Amino acid sequence: MQNLIEKIKKLLGLSKKTAGFTLIELLVVIGILGVLAAALVATIDPFEQLKKGNDSNVKNTAVEYANGNVRYYTTHTAFPWDSTASGGGGCNGGVAPSGQTNLANGSTSTGMLSCVQALISDNELKPGFITATSQLAKIYANFTAGTKVLTVCFQPDSKSQQNDANTKYNSDGTTNATKTCTSTATNNGCFWCTQ
Repeated sequence: MQNLIEKIKKLLGLSKKTAGFTLIELLVVIGILGVLAAALVATIDPFEQLKKGNDSNVKNTAVEYANGNVRYYTTHTAFPWDSTASGGGGCNGGVAPSGQTNLANGSTSTGMLSCVQALISDNELKPGFITATSQLAKIYANFTAGTKVLTVCFQPDSKSQQNDANTKYNSDGTTNATKTCTSTATNNGCFWCTQ
């Protein structure tokens, strides 16, 4: 019986001499894992992922600002920059936004930032909205008085958002068929917009 157990151990390779891996085997496995990890990082491109995340934040902020203005108009029948006599808040000195001015322009009492403050004061935006100045600085608003259309745009940093079919506008919301997303000029036809 003892002899049979020894034969089975030998057949299965279970002997006392095999008690682990050699240093060479471990180094080879670590090297292979390192190559796979490097290939994975190169494929994912972490900087592009960060840019996509930032673009998502700015896009959400732009959409929420546009929605806040729609809600304000619904309750006041005027926009925040309209005069107080007509139901508005008189922010930005009573001047409607043009496509060349970003939302972080001015202070909470003057400029476009005062319109953000007016929406916060009217509970159309959350109070923390005013502290998102890095996102607000990337957002441009343009109001067309005749049609009462507010267009809110931002210039994306990520390649995927730049290649999006809806990224084809100037900062004022007008369509630009010859967009150039390679430069960071304020009006290069590489803006994503919402109305």
